[in-house]
Amino acid sequence: MTLFKQAVESPGPVRDASRQKIYQLLKPNYDLLKGHNFRQLHFHFANGDSFLRVHKPEKYGDNLFSVRESVRLANTQQQIIEGFEEGKVFNGYRFVYPLTFEQQPLGSVEASLSMGSILELLFELYPHDDFYFVINKSTVDAKLFEDMKGNYIPTLLSEDYYYDKAVFEQNLANIKYRDLLKNVESLGAELSPLIELEKTFSQVITVSNKNYAMSFISFQNFKNQHVAYLITSSEDTAVGGLRNTFLMYALLVILVSMIYAWNIYSEHVYKKKLMYLSNTDFLTKLFNRNKFTENLTFEFIKYRESSGFFSVVLFDIDHFKRINDGLGHNVGDAYLKELSELVASKVRHSDTFARWGGEEFIVLLPSTPESSALKVAELLRKQVESHQFSSPQRITISLGVAEVNDSDKSIDDVIARADKALYESKDAGRNKATAWSETRK
Repeated sequence: MTLFKQAVESPGPVRDASRQKIYQLLKPNYDLLKGHNFRQLHFHFANGDSFLRVHKPEKYGDNLFSVRESVRLANTQQQIIEGFEEGKVFNGYRFVYPLTFEQQPLGSVEASLSMGSILELLFELYPHDDFYFVINKSTVDAKLFEDMKGNYIPTLLSEDYYYDKAVFEQNLANIKYRDLLKNVESLGAELSPLIELEKTFSQVITVSNKNYAMSFISFQNFKNQHVAYLITSSEDTAVGGLRNTFLMYALLVILVSMIYAWNIYSEHVYKKKLMYLSNTDFLTKLFNRNKFTENLTFEFIKYRESSGFFSVVLFDIDHFKRINDGLGHNVGDAYLKELSELVASKVRHSDTFARWGGEEFIVLLPSTPESSALKVAELLRKQVESHQFSSPQRITISLGVAEVNDSDKSIDDVIARADKALYESKDAGRNKATAWSETRK
């Protein structure tokens, strides 16, 4: 997520470097996903621009809002979107997730399931039936990259439809009723009036003196427009059962899609919860030291690449040991929680406020010089000094401020200078904010 945030905030070489790093990190996982019939892994910015197609990394920068309703909805409504949709490289059953960082929308990521996986499952469940998938030609031609048209092949069933080449070839060996394939052109002529309606229908047809029950299940996109057909065929021995068979297939496709969606969503929620727990201080609900270090490292990398600067404010509660010893640790914990809520309400959304350890806290102020950070520190000092906490005893804080500079070899150097300024504040009598540039170096 940090690399994606960096890409959002830093166009040009930094963005290109982030794209390459994310691709290298995710390529092994994507290869595993392909083994489970997942077809695409795609990151988008909040404005709809494509950032990285892991399945086609050389294609990026194009805007998707006009051709990918799922991406538009996920980013504008900040909701998880799932359903069938054609794209610029492949079609698929898509799961699109909004991405946020500290409640700030960054964009979205999607994974898509190949229709081949649904057909594969149908062949396993119903070994006496055949299944095909065809997609509307105008839908494909309007969206597809020109050099991606080899992913589709014409079908003689209708001049208005394509086979998805990979899906067709994947399941060709499972086709049992070869007479239907051999006579597909004449079938198309017979069924053309129904196909052109772009509605779900079922029909019994006769080929080589055999009756076949065929069902065409309409697939719709996110705009409720017909875009494809799932076609089923079986030898028809009881025409009366045609409708029940058709309904069974339709419900099965919906069920399979829902199961995949639920599995992905459940894993997403579980990982999100784990991430929250690993990044959050249990008592104060602030970011913990690990998460702060991650964000600070991100800002330090930006500074090294000449694309940003920042300041750090480190502070602790004056004479906190006296509170714990005199009033008890429960009261001490209450002070820590109230102080956290107070300071969190005063810093910017773009800042990172974390518990550093014990009674120590730290604030990262991106794009903020030391002089401005000192003003922030002084504001926080005054707010704490004047605040009426739930316990009657008032508290104060001492603060140290430091801005990153060229002598810093790591984030530890920046924090060490802020810590030095903090101890200058304590030596000066506490309840004070000091900038590192003001210290006795």
